[in-house]
Amino acid sequence: MERIVVNSVRKTFALKPGQTVTVDGRVSNRIPVLDGIDLTIRKGEFITLVGPSGSGKSVLLDIIAGLTEASSGVASIDGAEVRKPHSQTAYVFQQYALFPWRTALENVEYALEVRGAPAAVRREKALYFLNLFGLKGFEDRFPSQLSGGMQQRVAIARALSTEPQVLLMDEPFAALDAQTRDILQSELLRIWEQIKTTVVFVTHSIDEAIFLADRVVVMTARPAKVKEIIDVDLPRPREIDIRNTDAFNAYRAWVWNSLRDEVSKAQRDWALASAYAN
Repeated sequence: MERIVVNSVRKTFALKPGQTVTVDGRVSNRIPVLDGIDLTIRKGEFITLVGPSGSGKSVLLDIIAGLTEASSGVASIDGAEVRKPHSQTAYVFQQYALFPWRTALENVEYALEVRGAPAAVRREKALYFLNLFGLKGFEDRFPSQLSGGMQQRVAIARALSTEPQVLLMDEPFAALDAQTRDILQSELLRIWEQIKTTVVFVTHSIDEAIFLADRVVVMTARPAKVKEIIDVDLPRPREIDIRNTDAFNAYRAWVWNSLRDEVSKAQRDWALASAYAN
């Protein structure tokens, strides 16, 4: 069953007065970011998006979330066009985005509070999801008293506490050390196996993209299109040591070969833009 459909989505940003950019050798005051994105995501599917820096992955996520309007084309959830934030969509950002004056428990409760859930329900669900993420005993700690990995666990627990149909994640583990990142990837998969929400996950890590995903969506350099969609036929549940297998190495090579030219193109474009700026 289709949960998310992105149909011919384009996005162009207007620059500030006096700013210009060179596009295809021409100077313009508008910068094209997405160029006709088509993507269908099934209910309960885990999708990862990879592409060069600045290719528009986060912009696509914002359009699906209803935080940014497409210049043309349509993104829909369960057949309804997304025009504003969807009540059944949750978003986890790269930054932890926790309220420093609230405890871990109160931060998770907040998502339910704004939806009008009774206090007892808020407390029960918040405790449940904190426990799922191994945070039992840390409910009364403030963000400043938690490690980066623990703060991100709280942020993900808050997103999941509303039991969203769609979970959007924008490089949520990018700022973490490698060991913590591996642990949280496994935790996320363990919980996703239980709740089967639809996940769209942006990452720059090829290993992370393969380890998590049912399908890896490779995007071109800006203005981005979908270059290739790679089905990841690895058994679930997955453990970290699957990364040492020949099958995983084959997927790693496949994704990198698809991505290599796009990364090179993005680097050339950045170099050209810098030359024009100077």
